[in-house]
Amino acid sequence: MLVKKGGQFYRYKTVRVDGAPKTMYEGKVSSQQLRELEIQKEEQALRKQSYHQTVSLLDALDEVRAVNEWIMRAGLLVNHNYYLRRSEIRRLKHEE
Repeated sequence: MLVKKGGQFYRYKTVRVDGAPKTMYEGKVSSQQLRELEIQKEEQALRKQSYHQTVSLLDALDEVRAVNEWIMRAGLLVNHNYYLRRSEIRRLKHEE
């Protein structure tokens, strides 16, 4: 955890001792370390954004696949009197 006091940043670490949380001082954070931490946070935010974009694209792809499945089933049924059951294409039985 970083804490800003005055113009300086200080690093603290929280640990549990006998079940109770204790905050321990780790030292000052130099300007170089502060820049590195900011870069890491930016990279993490970009990774998170990329992950969310990927998830939304996969959701949209699932919707497209579902619609495609229904179109395929409807085409088989209307044009050729076939239907799908458990990945098998079957012919409709007609009483003649």
